[in-house]
Amino acid sequence: MDKRHIVLVCALVVVMACFFQFNRMDGFLHLFGVRNETGQSPVQQLTGAENISRDKYLLLYDEHDVPSVFARHRLKWLLEQEKKDCDISSVRNGNLELSASYRGIIIATGYLDKVAAWPKIEQYVAAGGTALCLMSPESAYSESLSPEYLSPLGIKSTGGNIDVKGISLKTDFLYGGKGFSFGDTAYSTNTIQVALEDGVKVHMASCEGEPLVWEKSVGKGKYLVYNGLVRDDKTNIGMLTAMLNHCGEDSIYPVLGYKVFYIDDFPSPVPEGFFPRIYEELGVSTAEFYRDHWWPFMRECAGEFGLKYTGLIIESYGDQVKGPFHPLDGRAARDSLIVYGRELLDMKGELGIHGYNHQSLAPASYELDELDYVPWDNQADMLEGLQELRRYIKEVYPDYVFKVYVPPSDILSPEGREAVRIAFPEVKIFSSLFDGPYASRAYIQDYERNADGTYEMPRTTAGYSPKGQAMYENISMLNYMGTFSHFVHPDELFYEESQDLTWHDMTVGFKAFMGEVLSRYSWLKPVTGSEAAECFDDYLDMDYRVERSEENLRLKCWNYRHGLRFILRSNRELGHAEGAMVQKIGDDAYLIEITEPESVLYWKEGA
Repeated sequence: MDKRHIVLVCALVVVMACFFQFNRMDGFLHLFGVRNETGQSPVQQLTGAENISRDKYLLLYDEHDVPSVFARHRLKWLLEQEKKDCDISSVRNGNLELSASYRGIIIATGYLDKVAAWPKIEQYVAAGGTALCLMSPESAYSESLSPEYLSPLGIKSTGGNIDVKGISLKTDFLYGGKGFSFGDTAYSTNTIQVALEDGVKVHMASCEGEPLVWEKSVGKGKYLVYNGLVRDDKTNIGMLTAMLNHCGEDSIYPVLGYKVFYIDDFPSPVPEGFFPRIYEELGVSTAEFYRDHWWPFMRECAGEFGLKYTGLIIESYGDQVKGPFHPLDGRAARDSLIVYGRELLDMKGELGIHGYNHQSLAPASYELDELDYVPWDNQADMLEGLQELRRYIKEVYPDYVFKVYVPPSDILSPEGREAVRIAFPEVKIFSSLFDGPYASRAYIQDYERNADGTYEMPRTTAGYSPKGQAMYENISMLNYMGTFSHFVHPDELFYEESQDLTWHDMTVGFKAFMGEVLSRYSWLKPVTGSEAAECFDDYLDMDYRVERSEENLRLKCWNYRHGLRFILRSNRELGHAEGAMVQKIGDDAYLIEITEPESVLYWKEGA
């Protein structure tokens, strides 16, 4: 070998050594960094439309009855979210002027014989208006209401109060829900037994057939009746939305129109060794299960069901809650963060944070013993653990902006939330639960934007094989705000609740659940956690007005950055549209996606 070849070989050895050393130090991660930042689109404006009146309702309630007062607050809040107006008055006020311009009259009491304006309401309905009766009809003064009140509602007779189980959706009153039913005995509604007249249209019943929501046409108008209570567990929020938007003709309201999917504890350290049930079924180690079974299945489902994943990172599965906090020995956990994190990002997903470990950021007063968790002594310890998490993930993703935080086990104390904001000031989205038992100390949220610029963006359901009630909760949320928000964990097969399930069972259950969501709501746009917040910004900031005529419906929108989505409920058939895209998504429901600040929806001739 001559000197020239020797020099080339030596140079090649040096280059290869530099390459492997650079790779060992994760140099390529820093060289080709990802940021998770998006630019802002210009705000769309429209002048003059704010002078047009908003849709308006009349809300009657009993100021001396607690359920009625609760219903008043819930309905006022719901109408404000939809950017609609309402006049509010006592049921005892008989001097009301019931304008034909009201989209509907909401009666937030079951004691109809207390409603002083009842004769005027009958005239309003006969002339073409809609009256909503939002509680089981009862008498305040005798054993039962007189026919004067029952007959307009389509009721022949009433019986006693009963608790009924499950839900059966008879029509598309909750759009996308027609034909759905479940008989879960954990879900019950307090109602009264009723016998209905012929010709009454039942929209929702219990699984035993007891009517829960029905419609009675009278004259040119109609009554809509809910035979239950305005519950405080949020499960009927979609039904309330549907009732409000079946008032009058051609009702329209804004929705978010997206689906977001979280994977808690991912990326995370992969447990070593063998888990007996996995080995018995698949003959593989836990690490092989993650790499060769679970993750390929999740990637397949992302393509099949149109999902974007938001993964929530943890550094350790230990129970340490007192510093100093140290990284795990070896490279296994870090390699999982690199490999799985990169693959998730390549799928257009997002990385968020879950915690240094899986110990909820809560003190001893939260009584976490039942979850076998260790409480934190103080905020300083929480902050120190989060700072170690920041060091860990920033070594791998130095330029990435982590915007989403999900609390372990959906439990988060005020001091824990503050610690997250100190350690990760870039975190803007807190995602926990929309509903749940308050006794569990879970972090229950409504969709909100806080004064500090952060967002409450709750999840609705969880798991690989959700039960029927979970699907109903999604139908409800989709009718309310047009959102599907679900989460799973990689290690759910290890849970005690999953002890009767195999991995095969979980894959079949998951595909059945996601397949039903897709078949009922194929129009949902897949987004990540932070993309969902961008949609929510527009939902909060925008405003709109509606003008209706025999020929068309004009929708005027302003103060938004991205395309807005609305749901139109109408028995008429749409022809074509200008400035918007239209898709029929239910028997009487249309998805309206605006492309211009002013859009016109034309009815088909004769519709």
